[in-house]
Amino acid sequence: MSNLEIQIQITEMLKPSTPTPNHLRTLKLSMFDQPDASNYVPMLFHYLPSSEQNNTAEKCDKLKKSLADTLVNFYPLAGRFSRNDLSIHCNDQGTEYVETRVNADLAEFLHQLGPKVELLDHLLPWCNIVPMESTLLLPLLAIQVNIFNCGGLVIGIQISHIISDSYTIATFIKEWARVSQTGTATKDCLPSFGHLPSLFPPRVVPLEHHQFPSTPAPDIVSPKIVTRRFVFDASVIANLKDRINSSAPFVKPTRVMAVLSLIWKVLVGISSAKRGHSRDSCLIIPINVRAKSKFPSLEHALGNCTLIGIPTLEANHRQELQDFVNFVGIALRKTLISICKASIDDIASMVIDQSREYVNAFGQKDEKDIYLSSSWCRFPWYEADFGWGKPFWVSSACRSLEVIILMDTKDGDGIEAWISLKEDDIAELERNIPDILSSYALKNSI
Repeated sequence: MSNLEIQIQITEMLKPSTPTPNHLRTLKLSMFDQPDASNYVPMLFHYLPSSEQNNTAEKCDKLKKSLADTLVNFYPLAGRFSRNDLSIHCNDQGTEYVETRVNADLAEFLHQLGPKVELLDHLLPWCNIVPMESTLLLPLLAIQVNIFNCGGLVIGIQISHIISDSYTIATFIKEWARVSQTGTATKDCLPSFGHLPSLFPPRVVPLEHHQFPSTPAPDIVSPKIVTRRFVFDASVIANLKDRINSSAPFVKPTRVMAVLSLIWKVLVGISSAKRGHSRDSCLIIPINVRAKSKFPSLEHALGNCTLIGIPTLEANHRQELQDFVNFVGIALRKTLISICKASIDDIASMVIDQSREYVNAFGQKDEKDIYLSSSWCRFPWYEADFGWGKPFWVSSACRSLEVIILMDTKDGDGIEAWISLKEDDIAELERNIPDILSSYALKNSI
């Protein structure tokens, strides 16, 4: 399928069903929020036709009403970002809500999709092109509900990373689905967006002085970024872990560590072949602080609440798979131990130190390879039942910056790797990965 015929039916700004109180109208960013570039996170929830509720108009009405009710508790998502004072103005300007009709059968569309995922962009608001300068004007959340001819439905989401990490996005989706099912919003028991800013007030350099990766401005000519999806099923991961364990019996990697290490190894090989020599390489891995810290109040805090591990491979170092696994394991273990022991002040110091390290790393992009990654595994994406059953597939989409996103397959045992790289690098990845990974039986299908 080369294109999708889509007609927009409705576009509107959806406000919280109850106005945000005056004392909640300004949300200061926390230390965790500030280092995040103004990128939007795309997600798609694909629902095949269901016998439980076939009336698509009723589905859309239910989604709209429940979204407005959910925004009462997630009120910052209906506000706007202010760069001047590094805050969210929770002014109820609204979330963008779009409904479309798609002249296609959803099951057939997904069957034909394969690893080339560009068509998914059309099911998202704005097609994931969000210039940095426009983020002051755009909603922090946009929803596109796509109705297919067969009655299947795809909910496309764009949510700003300024105040949302994967935990916050998952919490929002879970609550929205629950409200849609029950018709009742949760009252006074959801965690607050204000908790992290109260514990970790801004102490770092303002956003505009950081050289973080972000979507390029439209007048800047940048290399084209292309996204491809590769699926590691449970047997592939088991074989991969067995291979690692046989080479390094004292290393017991998780499935995320194993897959991420393998991808890093492949990318280092591509870089070395392209340049004719190896160079330093690092992998940036976000770590959710909430459940790792000794402070129970952080466990359900909304916003960004991550620190990072940065395993680094020096040029000319041995490049066996177990080496990459060791570097990843050591970096993650070091950060996790620090988080477990840390006081609030210690965590704040770690944020500042890691922000500097992050900036310094990107300041050396001409001399070293830097790969961003993020694991969305073990979040309950496939539990998002809005009243007509759980999703057939939950996906990411094309990204406008270089990044590796890992997501669970539907059975929870496999991993989908969504890899976004410069066009020439992704072409090399596609050419090389069948040979490099053939022994792991990598598959490229939903």
